[in-house]
Amino acid sequence: MLIEICKNFRAAYFFLILTFPLFCGCDTPIDKYEPQGRDEKEILSVLIRYQNAKNHFDIDQLLSFLHENGKFSFQCGKMVSKEELKELLPGFWNEIKAGNAAVFPITHECVNGDYYKSGTLNNIKIEIGVDKAEVTVLFRIGFSRVLQYFLMVRENDKWLITHTEWGHS
Repeated sequence: MLIEICKNFRAAYFFLILTFPLFCGCDTPIDKYEPQGRDEKEILSVLIRYQNAKNHFDIDQLLSFLHENGKFSFQCGKMVSKEELKELLPGFWNEIKAGNAAVFPITHECVNGDYYKSGTLNNIKIEIGVDKAEVTVLFRIGFSRVLQYFLMVRENDKWLITHTEWGHS
């Protein structure tokens, strides 16, 4: 009996050690990230301004960071063009701001940063190639955390987002 209690205690202790960092606020907001070079600095600037536009429901500002031929995740993983976002986002944002629970997905797997009024991007990872970049961030609001992926391209000396996608929450 004592051996079983010790095994359970060790398992519980191990679980706490592994999960504690997830909830202790150890994330680094992207505005605290120290960019390594000009490209990272520019990419970081785009993502900070992109998230600020999203948090303030500024459709024109948000669209200015998106490539004309890009595909972007919307709501529960539906991929849409920039033009479709221009049409769909204002109405969707109005529902979110009004607190309409009917727009929230039924399945937990679909819940992502699109469904929150605001949030922060954290723990940025940037991989830069020739005029292309892959970026991973952790979107966080309260205890909700989900990965977000960005593909970016540099055109006319300006970084633009060509693809967004959400990970699993």
